[in-house]
Amino acid sequence: MKRLENKVAVVTQAGSNFGRAIADAYAAEGAHLVLQDWPERAERLEENVQRARQAGARAVAALYDITTGEQTARLTEQVMREFGKVDVLVNTAMQGGHGILFDIREAEWDLCIDRGLKSYFLTCQYLGEEMARVGYGKIINVTSIVGHLGSGGAVPWGASRGGVNALTYAVAQSLGEFGVRCVGLARGATESTPYTQEARDERLLRIPFKRLGIEEDMIGPAIFLATSESDWITGSVVYCDGGYGHAAATDREHRATGPKFDRRGTRLLAIAREQDWIDADVK
Repeated sequence: MKRLENKVAVVTQAGSNFGRAIADAYAAEGAHLVLQDWPERAERLEENVQRARQAGARAVAALYDITTGEQTARLTEQVMREFGKVDVLVNTAMQGGHGILFDIREAEWDLCIDRGLKSYFLTCQYLGEEMARVGYGKIINVTSIVGHLGSGGAVPWGASRGGVNALTYAVAQSLGEFGVRCVGLARGATESTPYTQEARDERLLRIPFKRLGIEEDMIGPAIFLATSESDWITGSVVYCDGGYGHAAATDREHRATGPKFDRRGTRLLAIAREQDWIDADVK
């Protein structure tokens, strides 16, 4: 039996790479899908709806601006009209907000917080109420390691992700007695994010697996957190970042493949050279 057979899942910003990957995985596991995105992204969303249908899922598009309560209420009404229930909510909505503190315009801040945090609050509120009515449900809030680490060069982005983390903890406490679980799923550095070569190299040094993440890395955890197998997990943020979040606190001088790691050439350093993780001229 498929792990999400006949479950109804709502995935927000499902026209995005992360939304598409999770929707594809849920469709393959037997879920019915309501895929939301912003009205201006209708074409991309429709492509992902068709992908889900081709995988055998009953899938519908939901074009709503979920930064408003009125539109989120309409989304909820569509879900209940189409399927009569909601078992899983996956919030993947996000809006990048890069720049140092003094360079951020108010409109940039508002867009990042509205799409990347307020939408999570509203969907948790409206769809979470439907879950609470029946005494069971799963909310998965896709977040980022930046919510914990912070970023002086991406102030709104860090604030929105940190807010998602705090919201996750609060929703878990609010809805737990009604049988609703709420968990964060934090991503790290990914291939789909544009980086300068210098920034990319720096991230590769920090990630133990020596590659950037891809959207499909989120699939296993997203499925697990949607099933009854994870019923004892709530109010937590699960880090799906290849170890980047912890390694980010380690400077070059103290990494296992850094320039000061055993200058006599140990087995680990030799392996690192063979895998092209570090320059061959490191002594």
